[in-house]
Amino acid sequence: MRASLILPLLALLAACDAAPKASFADASITLPDDPIDLPEGPGRDAVLANCTACHSPSTLLQQPKVSREKWEEIAGKMIKVYKAPVDPAAIPDIAGYMVHVQAQPEARQ
Repeated sequence: MRASLILPLLALLAACDAAPKASFADASITLPDDPIDLPEGPGRDAVLANCTACHSPSTLLQQPKVSREKWEEIAGKMIKVYKAPVDPAAIPDIAGYMVHVQAQPEARQ
């Protein structure tokens, strides 16, 4: 009885030693253009220089409306948690722009 149990187990273990078969191929994707541009406003240049490398204008304009303090906290989080290349000196301008834009109903898409 033992031999009849051991042989199937050995066969299973032998299969574990085999390398998985995988093939790799080059691939590319084309991301769609974001047709929305950021509206003019105080601090726009700071947002363009610090935020748009990772966030599209449409993404920025669809964020929930929050206070200036919360935007400063969010920008700080981008630096600390996500290691985003955001200039800490630009955070007040970024927060000011986001509050300004969110106050403009036509800017929010």
